[in-house]
Amino acid sequence: LELWAVPAQGAPRSLGLLRADGQTTIMRAHLLKNTNAFAVSVEPAGGSTTGAPTGPIISVGPLQL
Repeated sequence: LELWAVPAQGAPRSLGLLRADGQTTIMRAHLLKNTNAFAVSVEPAGGSTTGAPTGPIISVGPLQL
Protein backbone atom coordinates (compact mmCIF):
# COMPACT_ATOMS: atom_id res chain seq x y z
CA LEU A 1 0.00 0.00 0.00
CA GLU A 2 1.18 3.51 -0.79
CA LEU A 3 0.04 6.75 0.86
CA TRP A 4 -0.62 9.81 -1.28
CA ALA A 5 -1.14 13.51 -0.54
CA VAL A 6 -3.83 14.84 -2.87
CA PRO A 7 -3.77 18.58 -3.69
CA ALA A 8 -6.83 20.61 -4.70
CA GLN A 9 -5.37 20.78 -8.20
CA GLY A 10 -2.64 18.77 -9.86
CA ALA A 11 -1.23 15.31 -9.38
CA PRO A 12 -1.03 13.44 -6.07
CA ARG A 13 2.42 13.02 -4.52
CA SER A 14 3.65 9.92 -2.78
CA LEU A 15 4.26 10.09 0.96
CA GLY A 16 5.74 6.60 0.90
CA LEU A 17 4.83 2.98 1.40
CA LEU A 18 2.76 1.77 4.34
CA ARG A 19 4.35 -1.01 6.38
CA ALA A 20 2.42 -4.27 6.53
CA ASP A 21 4.17 -5.37 9.73
CA GLY A 22 3.84 -2.34 11.98
CA GLN A 23 3.65 1.43 12.19
CA THR A 24 4.58 3.82 9.40
CA THR A 25 6.20 7.15 10.31
CA ILE A 26 5.90 10.15 8.00
CA MET A 27 7.39 13.58 8.59
CA ARG A 28 4.63 16.07 9.38
CA ALA A 29 6.15 18.86 7.30
CA HIS A 30 5.47 16.84 4.14
CA LEU A 31 1.91 15.91 5.09
CA LEU A 32 0.15 19.25 5.11
CA LYS A 33 1.94 21.17 2.38
CA ASN A 34 -0.56 21.69 -0.46
CA THR A 35 -2.70 18.74 0.71
CA ASN A 36 -6.49 18.62 0.56
CA ALA A 37 -6.89 14.87 1.08
CA PHE A 38 -5.02 11.63 1.63
CA ALA A 39 -5.41 8.47 -0.44
CA VAL A 40 -4.13 4.90 -0.21
CA SER A 41 -3.51 2.80 -3.31
CA VAL A 42 -2.55 -0.82 -3.86
CA GLU A 43 0.84 -0.88 -5.58
CA PRO A 44 3.40 -3.52 -6.59
CA ALA A 45 6.26 -4.35 -4.23
CA GLY A 46 8.49 -1.27 -3.95
CA GLY A 47 5.66 1.14 -4.77
CA SER A 48 4.50 2.94 -7.88
CA THR A 49 7.09 3.11 -10.64
CA THR A 50 5.40 6.04 -12.39
CA GLY A 51 5.21 8.61 -9.58
CA ALA A 52 1.42 8.35 -9.65
CA PRO A 53 -1.01 5.75 -8.30
CA THR A 54 -1.08 2.75 -10.63
CA GLY A 55 -3.28 0.39 -8.65
CA PRO A 56 -6.76 0.82 -7.28
CA ILE A 57 -7.40 3.55 -4.71
CA ILE A 58 -8.78 1.77 -1.65
CA SER A 59 -9.22 4.75 0.69
CA VAL A 60 -9.61 8.53 0.37
CA GLY A 61 -10.19 11.06 3.11
CA PRO A 62 -10.27 14.86 3.17
CA LEU A 63 -7.86 16.83 5.34
CA GLN A 64 -9.72 18.89 7.92
CA LEU A 65 -7.82 21.27 10.17
